[in-house]
Amino acid sequence: MSRVLIIEDEYALAAALSTVVRRLGAEPVVAASGQGGIEKAQKQSFDAVLLDIGLPDMSGLKVLAALRATEEPPPVLIITAHGTLENALEARRLGAHDYFLKPLNLSEMQPCLRALLEKRPTTDVAASHSPVPDSAIMVGAAPGMQRCFAIIAQACATEVPVLLTGPRGSGKTLAAQVIHRNSGHGSQSLVIFRHDEWSALEVEGALHVALERSKTGSLLVEEIGTLPLPLQAVISRAVTEGKQRILATSSHPLPELISGGRFREDLYYQLAVLQITLPPLSERTEDVAALAAYLLGCALPGREMQLSQETLACLKGYAWPGNVRELSAAMQHAAAVVTGALVLPRHLPESIAALANPSEAGNHLDASLNRSLVAWLDQKLTGPEDALPDYDTLLAQVEKHMLAELLRHFEDKPTRLATALNMNRATLRRKLRELLGRE
Repeated sequence: MSRVLIIEDEYALAAALSTVVRRLGAEPVVAASGQGGIEKAQKQSFDAVLLDIGLPDMSGLKVLAALRATEEPPPVLIITAHGTLENALEARRLGAHDYFLKPLNLSEMQPCLRALLEKRPTTDVAASHSPVPDSAIMVGAAPGMQRCFAIIAQACATEVPVLLTGPRGSGKTLAAQVIHRNSGHGSQSLVIFRHDEWSALEVEGALHVALERSKTGSLLVEEIGTLPLPLQAVISRAVTEGKQRILATSSHPLPELISGGRFREDLYYQLAVLQITLPPLSERTEDVAALAAYLLGCALPGREMQLSQETLACLKGYAWPGNVRELSAAMQHAAAVVTGALVLPRHLPESIAALANPSEAGNHLDASLNRSLVAWLDQKLTGPEDALPDYDTLLAQVEKHMLAELLRHFEDKPTRLATALNMNRATLRRKLRELLGRE
């Protein structure tokens, strides 16, 4: 019988994973700490390992390194609540077979585990790359960014085309640079081409020059949706010839351009072998503080600076229509006007500093929540009155999303959530079962 080592300190998740393993006809062996997992792996052989990065005694990456150093290392599936780009890249570098984010989608993990237990041939994703660059700007506790980090790590381990989408200023170009530097082409040049920097007479020649310069390296085509159709054909041929890796960004949904006859459908499918969608900053407010601190450090290198709590409240309460690019500009503004070591709200651009008024900031957040709730209710209440959901159903849906977010905040550990918020554990277990389908 196949055996699977589960290294997980959260009892409920370890039990759920054990159930999945048994369903696949294998024997689960559980370790609640990193050292315990290493010791079990040294005494027994396993066909696969399910490894949580957030262990009580050591980082799961250290456990992964120890497992990979054994004589016959088993394939390892990484589990994490707070994925970072560095963790995703390091896990791939150390030879992790795959990378899954909490809350776990067990139906998504099961086929991957089944393939390992059936010992189907798989492609080794581990590769020797150049060192990970300084990518602190791509921090992310938000679920959307964690998903991006996992796909970025996959993109670094392959040479296929990549399409990066998302609103302007969300970090698409930076993500493309990270992918290039950590891929097999990382020692070669990355040529960036943007057609609106050239006149109508120059653009075709400029594109051919960019293709020639990027041979054996990577070509990043920014805002590819704005390329004229004849130049899209040139890119399509380049993808087919495979002389360089093609990366592309777009802030406009390409399927919409295809429907309007402004983008080649064949090129879309050529590029979207791997697609990474970067979320707007308004959907990742938990990342604002770390991003702001990093960007302030870039604007004032060598100076010890700190953002006051009032300043952080302003930054988190702002909508950021310009995304990370606008936050960067705000930190450069602060760096230009601050004289001491503490950045106060008055050092921010006027539109952001206005949120320093507690009542105004509170009203802003309340208004934002109210707008979202009204839009959601409008959608739910569309249709004949006799077919509308009842009040309890609507309330359950709101509570479901709130509970999922609370779990994410407490690293998918229900015990910590119940203790921190003084929740009855039996009530929490019932709600998890009823609203999120978790045992």
